[in-house]
Amino acid sequence: MGTNVLSAKYVMKTDDDAFVRVDEILSSLHQVNISHGLLYGRVNSDSQPHRDPYSKWYITSEEWPEESYPPWAHGPGYIVSQDIAKEVYRKHKRGELKMFKLEDVAMGIWINEMKKEGFDVTYQNDGRILVEGCEDGYVVAHYQEPRQMMCLWDKFQKTKRGNCCNE
Repeated sequence: MGTNVLSAKYVMKTDDDAFVRVDEILSSLHQVNISHGLLYGRVNSDSQPHRDPYSKWYITSEEWPEESYPPWAHGPGYIVSQDIAKEVYRKHKRGELKMFKLEDVAMGIWINEMKKEGFDVTYQNDGRILVEGCEDGYVVAHYQEPRQMMCLWDKFQKTKRGNCCNE
């Protein structure tokens, strides 16, 4: 038994400590105007696994033997088109996905595999999706505590802009 939301063009994954400007995400997606094969976010196209065992993101050469990762979007907030989300779900149900402990990199790995299978993929980078903290003009502000989220929401309600609180 599963839930199927046919009207959704996109699926967004976000962290619970990220403040998301949904209005700006929707506006950006409208401007991009790609509804198939889309990975939208803070896309990293040239990163290597962290090999330092003291790193929070430590990856052994057994877990990922290659020198670098395929393109992936940072975890505070990224969007995939419905077709990618459905394909990930389908492959997961069939046991065809290799699990990887970094969920955002895993999505990039899975999308890269789909691309190798002929899936047409577009990577759309948005630098306003912040991986650390808040900067005015943000679309996603990361590492926000509940009090900061309330302040960001209050500021947004008053100004309709992505201004930080700088507490």
